[in-house]
Amino acid sequence: MEPSKNTKTRDCFVIPARPMPFGTPHNDRIRSKVFQIISAVMLFNFFFTSGVTANLFFNPGFELGTYSEGGLPDNWWKWADGGWAAWLNNASEVGASGNNYVNTGAWNSGDFVRWGQNVSVTAGSFYTLSVDATTEDWDNPHGALLIEWKNSSNGRIGSIRRLELFNGVINTNWERYSFRQQAPAGAVTAAFMLEGASRGTIMYDNAAVAADCDFDNDGWVDVSDFALIADKWQLFDSVLDLSGDNFIGINDITVFADEWLNYYEPADEGLLLTINDSQIFQQIDWFGASITDSSVYLLYNSLTAQKRLEVLTQLFDAENGIGLSYLRQPIGTSDFRRRADYTYDDIHPSIPNDYSLQHFSIENDNAYIVPVLLEALAVNPEIKIMGSPWSPPKWMKTTRQFPTGSLIDNDDVYNAYANYFVRYVQAYAALGIEIDALTLQNEPLLEPDGYPGMLMSAAEQIRLIKLVGPKFADAEISTKILCYDHNWDNTTYPLTVLGDSIARGYIAGTAFHGYSGDVGAQSTVHYAYTNKDIYYTEWSDGGWNDYGFAGNLIENSETIIDVLRNWSKTFIKWNLALDQDNGPKISGGCGNCYGVVTVNTANGQITPRPQYYSLGQISKFVRPGASRVSSTATVGAGIKNIAFVNADGKRVCMAVNTSGSAHNLRILWKGQYFIYALPAESVTTFIWSNQANAFVEVWMTTGDQTKMLSQQGSVQFHN
Repeated sequence: MEPSKNTKTRDCFVIPARPMPFGTPHNDRIRSKVFQIISAVMLFNFFFTSGVTANLFFNPGFELGTYSEGGLPDNWWKWADGGWAAWLNNASEVGASGNNYVNTGAWNSGDFVRWGQNVSVTAGSFYTLSVDATTEDWDNPHGALLIEWKNSSNGRIGSIRRLELFNGVINTNWERYSFRQQAPAGAVTAAFMLEGASRGTIMYDNAAVAADCDFDNDGWVDVSDFALIADKWQLFDSVLDLSGDNFIGINDITVFADEWLNYYEPADEGLLLTINDSQIFQQIDWFGASITDSSVYLLYNSLTAQKRLEVLTQLFDAENGIGLSYLRQPIGTSDFRRRADYTYDDIHPSIPNDYSLQHFSIENDNAYIVPVLLEALAVNPEIKIMGSPWSPPKWMKTTRQFPTGSLIDNDDVYNAYANYFVRYVQAYAALGIEIDALTLQNEPLLEPDGYPGMLMSAAEQIRLIKLVGPKFADAEISTKILCYDHNWDNTTYPLTVLGDSIARGYIAGTAFHGYSGDVGAQSTVHYAYTNKDIYYTEWSDGGWNDYGFAGNLIENSETIIDVLRNWSKTFIKWNLALDQDNGPKISGGCGNCYGVVTVNTANGQITPRPQYYSLGQISKFVRPGASRVSSTATVGAGIKNIAFVNADGKRVCMAVNTSGSAHNLRILWKGQYFIYALPAESVTTFIWSNQANAFVEVWMTTGDQTKMLSQQGSVQFHN
């Protein structure tokens, strides 16, 4: 590359004639607007507070420090390999500005010396290393401007970039030389260096590193950047200097005008994600968790009404929170409960049965479960609710206790239990709480002996469905019936239930848990019965899979993508909220499960866990009525993704970088694209309208917790 030389002054302001990159309009209207804005600032000046962090050289003129010949000016280091360097203060004698300058040189071919500084950089941004330089009048001087990009571990990224100066040609006139490079993916710092080598001496002064024009680091050179540079008009300022002279003047405005409305696009790594929103898959019934008895007790009894409203808003409001909108509620007791086990038809042990359900009551739920559900619905009226029983009333079971056992093989018991579901849906509806769907048994293949549960074979479930379905129809109940509700490791069970032609007529879909097996089981069942839906109804974080914040953020985000790519309409976590001891709960069941949020009962502090952010990166943006659409399944470099179209036409794409390195992802949609730098171990969500050259809203959570579901600068699709 040939060195570029920038003249120190220009007589007039000129808007460059070259086309704007990426299809950005560069017509008379834009020219006129830029000229008007720049003219206005020259006359009136804007007063705007600069919040930009300096990314430029400190002590660019080598003026600071306790001078000693051959020493080091403040903030600079030197590295010699057979060469020599000196910090000198006879600047006027050689025509340098200020008092001091540095020189570098070598006697032998292959020897060199470098002056350098380490500077923080942002991957994808452009940086220009500029310096005044000249040679002494002897031999064949060789100089260079060098940039060494480094990652977070201080490791070099690629080779050192260099711009050769002089190439053995003596030039005793001071000239300005510049070297512009883009920080690659993963770059967090850079060593910017001035080199002298071979035989001869190079003198340097007024070194600067200018981050091109995008001063507020939002990816765009626009009016907000202009306001920053305008505030420094006619002042000395190394932070916003563009021409490398440490002074904000007409040269800088000219550079700025050349970049007006330009987007600094990261380098293309060839990682292509193509979105085809004409290929539509399943509709999404949203994302959520379970307000178990433990969760509700904690929220209702440990928090004030105002604090509880704040938490529910944080969880269920899409504008001011993450917009969860689906709750899977235990029908009666479960393994996460604060009080003694109960159902909706508990009778005295001396009473053999209650086939007519005379003792049916949801009064236990009225204590705090129903009030909190109504508060959540007030925050988000679109919340859907699913019910799942851990155990029927004890008098219906072979063991007549909450753990173990199965339904008594008796038509009266089955008929009563079917009516039990009807009464449950009706009782909640009377309180203004609609039950969208239900499963007939939580984890029917598990017979726990330490907490409520029950075995229910596929044949028994078919038998029960054939009773519940007609009763729902007779009562004009639209609540959907889902079969199975257990792990991925068994597809025979749901396929058997769906294989019964009569039962299948009453079944809306299959519910899965994710504790064992492979997520592909969902697709196996889907493709066997494509007109039946898939629901993902339970998965918990806990001590057994605690990989730290980054690990659990990525695991949850990957699982969300895998579950939805395998046809699920929902993604539902287990406990919505638990305390600092993973409770409160009575004995039995999981002792180290984590909630979506942790409520500290000692001080009332609410701490979102990693799963909160994983859910939020999708639930906040994929709204009711959304449909999954086609996107590239395998991008490479550990990047996973999924895409949707909302009912209002907005497009949403969630991308997860699972790797320990940053990567630049190209997203292609309708013949347009943008490239975005995904930090290591991060989740990024893109939202845009269905229009050409759409601006793209960007939200991000990073494993290092520097960004926590925070909005980033927008980008734009372009040709």
